[in-house]
Amino acid sequence: MPFQKDPPNSVFEPHEFKNLNTKKVWLLLAKGLAELCGTAILLSIGCMSLISNSAGGVQDHLSVVISFSFAIATSIIIFGHISGSHINPALTAADVVRGEKSIFMFIYYTVMQCFGAFVGYSILRVLVPNEVLGEKEAGFCCNAVDPRMSTAQAVGVEMLITGILSLVFCAVQDTKNPDVGQTVAIKFGVVCVALLVPAAHFIGSSMNPARSFGPALFSRNWKDHWVYWIGPMSGAMIAAYVYTHLFARHHPSKSRSVSRQPSARITLQHQQNHSGDEV
Repeated sequence: MPFQKDPPNSVFEPHEFKNLNTKKVWLLLAKGLAELCGTAILLSIGCMSLISNSAGGVQDHLSVVISFSFAIATSIIIFGHISGSHINPALTAADVVRGEKSIFMFIYYTVMQCFGAFVGYSILRVLVPNEVLGEKEAGFCCNAVDPRMSTAQAVGVEMLITGILSLVFCAVQDTKNPDVGQTVAIKFGVVCVALLVPAAHFIGSSMNPARSFGPALFSRNWKDHWVYWIGPMSGAMIAAYVYTHLFARHHPSKSRSVSRQPSARITLQHQQNHSGDEV
């Protein structure tokens, strides 16, 4: 029998939390813990690349970008088939715009992502002596806007780069996209390198409110923190709306085969719909 997509649910209805049974509770818990652990991996590995080397200097810009990008790819490889490995409130908000998640699931994911970012950053700070961090200890791994830029410009750059990331996020979940398969993690890693290399120089290029929240909470450094919520969230949601209503809705529908060993988020969605336990 061909796959038929269920009618869309209202984003204002907690449909993921209805008709709970033991299996659905454990599935919800697994998704939340996957988001927590995935974001913890992102912060611990990514921020580790900023630690001073033995000569007192810091790693070059490209090394830091690659570390964060590969940390994202690592989280997708491990947890992509469990929660989708959003590890980013902005991308979860994009899923709300697409009608794939409710506001209640967005809150659940965001809380777990932010807590995971704090846990991952805290573990790194516990394991690394303050002396190694040098004079940047107070603001270590905290996003900061270049003094030469206005906050409005910083918000604009965050909107731009997170919007592009959101378009990629929408594209890999599009059922009409045949080119997904086992390469989602690699593609996200490459896209993040492409976006972070030019942008990280002058705004810290978060693209992820949770990534900014963890270090800020631990260090109590909230300077310009709102930039890294407003920019990414608005950029991701606008991009998701544009993709959904301009591309996905008007593009001719095509069937595609899905690998039996899923790594793409859309594969997980198909499996959950078939099993009747989608959350």
